[in-house]
Amino acid sequence: MRTIHTRRRLTLAGIVLSTAVALSSCGSESAAEFVKKGDDLLAKKQLPQALLAYRQAVVKDPKSGVARRKLADAYWQTNEAGKALEEYVRAADLLGSDIDAQIQAGNILLLANRFEDAKGRADKALALDPKNTDALVLKGNAYAGLKNLDDALKEMETAITIDPSRGSSYLNLGLVQSQLGEADKAEATYKKAIAGAPDAVIPRLALMNLYWNTGRLAQAEKVMTDALAIEPSNNLLNRALAMFYLSTGRRADAEAPLKVILAKDPQSDIRFTLADYYALTNRLSEAKALLQSTANDSRADYATAAKLRLAALGFVDGDLATTRKLVDEILAKTPNLPEALIAKAQLFAVEGNRAEALSTIRRAADANPDSVSAHHVAGKLLAADLQFDAAVTEQKRVLQLNSSYAPAFVELTRLSLWLGRFDEAVTYGREAVRLAPNQAEAHYLLARAEINSGHPDDAARSLRALVAALPNDAVVRAEIGRMQLAQKDVSGAQASFEKAIALDKRNVNAIEGLITIDLLRKDTASARRRADAALRDQPNDALILIIAGRTYLGTGDAVTAEKFLRQAIQGGASDMEAFGLLASIYVQQGKLVEAIAEFRSLSKRRPSEAVFPAMVGTLLHVQGKFDEAKVEYERALSVNPKSAVAANNLAQLYVDRDENLDMALQLAQTAKANSPKSHEIDDTLGWIYYKKKIASQALNSMKAAVTAQPENPVYLYHLGAAYALNKDKSNARQALEKALKLQPNFPGADDARRILTSLN
Repeated sequence: MRTIHTRRRLTLAGIVLSTAVALSSCGSESAAEFVKKGDDLLAKKQLPQALLAYRQAVVKDPKSGVARRKLADAYWQTNEAGKALEEYVRAADLLGSDIDAQIQAGNILLLANRFEDAKGRADKALALDPKNTDALVLKGNAYAGLKNLDDALKEMETAITIDPSRGSSYLNLGLVQSQLGEADKAEATYKKAIAGAPDAVIPRLALMNLYWNTGRLAQAEKVMTDALAIEPSNNLLNRALAMFYLSTGRRADAEAPLKVILAKDPQSDIRFTLADYYALTNRLSEAKALLQSTANDSRADYATAAKLRLAALGFVDGDLATTRKLVDEILAKTPNLPEALIAKAQLFAVEGNRAEALSTIRRAADANPDSVSAHHVAGKLLAADLQFDAAVTEQKRVLQLNSSYAPAFVELTRLSLWLGRFDEAVTYGREAVRLAPNQAEAHYLLARAEINSGHPDDAARSLRALVAALPNDAVVRAEIGRMQLAQKDVSGAQASFEKAIALDKRNVNAIEGLITIDLLRKDTASARRRADAALRDQPNDALILIIAGRTYLGTGDAVTAEKFLRQAIQGGASDMEAFGLLASIYVQQGKLVEAIAEFRSLSKRRPSEAVFPAMVGTLLHVQGKFDEAKVEYERALSVNPKSAVAANNLAQLYVDRDENLDMALQLAQTAKANSPKSHEIDDTLGWIYYKKKIASQALNSMKAAVTAQPENPVYLYHLGAAYALNKDKSNARQALEKALKLQPNFPGADDARRILTSLN
């Protein structure tokens, strides 16, 4: 073994030595002769051999600017950009009086985003020839890269003044004008560039991009199709047209230009775009066929990318075994590849293994701290685990890495809605819509935020966009109904809810909306019929059971209401409203002792469930037996620390006693995280913020509670108090007066009157 090892070392040493000798002595040929040899080899398209000859020339004469420039060109052709840049700069230093060398080095420095260095090269060229248009354009581009657009504009205009026939100067001027927001001037400039070079592709692409960015889609498409008429197989044009169609919702039109590119270059990376197109249009077999052929590509990065997409398709069609196999293959070769770790985390999540999902996505984010996708998916998985504050932190980290990443704004809108931070939800939602104007979900979430923040009129724009994009979507129609109901357009709301029901008879928001309208009109028979029909269709749905319980209670049938609410709770519902309604029924019926005994019995039989001690605590709480209630809530939380009912009611108990407000806030936040749509929790949370003098948060939470129950006098009182804390006397007075008008003696009425007096 030692002998073999020694021989291997000697053999390698021989290779290294012979290479060193070859590059150092390079025979008796001069640097110029090696350059000529390289030129001859290049003419014969023998690029690797030409590259070696130019390297030998540089070894022979390290100060030969010509040799270094030839070597730089060869490196550029072999896609070794870093080495090319180094040699171009050295060549320019050695060829100090060669204007072209300075400009060439400067343009490469521009591509490397080294704008200050590029400007320095332009200055050297201009010192040799102050009217050199290439140098002026280079300097203008360097200024643009440095965000000094005014000076960039001056350099471009000077270049055009010197040589008005030079088409590329117009193109660069147009780009600067576009950056300055001068769209009309940029358009005119691009048209001059096209007139100067009618067959050139780049000026047409620049004009197309201007039209696209300014919403002139028909003009953008015409520019591209006109360009393709000149050069039908141009990859750049076909790629741009395909992206245009995909991003403007015309998926079917995107296929043709994608296939043109692939026919010309079967190894193009456009294979991935075409596969994505097939997947988006549910042509999964075609997507898989294209990706499976690419998965065997000799280029490792292409093969990996294809396998990742095949793994994603496994999620779509439920073939998790194939997904797992592909992901494990990738991770075996590249253990910290973020995309593969993300897929692995999502696999664990689909399988219900949240702990492993979170652990894996954390590993992805830690190993790749600048990965936008890793942090984004981490946020989504944390939200699914009800860790909303941690989820918000992850999405904000995404925006630190990429401030224009629309999916992060979408998730922050959703999270803010869950957390009752409606003003924040509106802010995030508007940015999501700006960045992703064609994404239906962004419009939907923004509309919900605007309705919940008390501005239903503002939701109209988003909902109109949704209806245009999704005219037959029941969720959208129901949301329009919610907006109209908030605007007190009862007839319009009814029409929208009925349209939603026609599209999806199980849409809960539409069912609830129509029952609400029936009760507003005192049509109890119709309200009951709707509730009964929903129950027949979804007899075990907790939300439907709660809606039915509320409906029957609202129509005076407490016995039937009790039956449905008990069924919802025993089925595992943790909705605050179910507990509150059932407790109110027992209070009305004077059945507190019997109810407590029954729920304690259930608790003994099912000790692993928190709902029963939470219900006992609620019943004791309404009797004013606070210490006993506290014991039951704590028992419920020991069984399930995420019990929204127990956490909220214990927080309410603390705040009503004005004690332990920090603990109350922690409990209320736990409740909110686990029951984000509960108006009872919004009220508790808002009242705690009020007691702690956190004015803006108090107002946000109380607005959410009043949006859900606009006729609740206690909520209105709390909202009025929050407005008063925010120094908004007008809105405070309006809320407090409405509360006292609805019910002059509600709990807290005296304090409401005191605040009203203080406003005067």
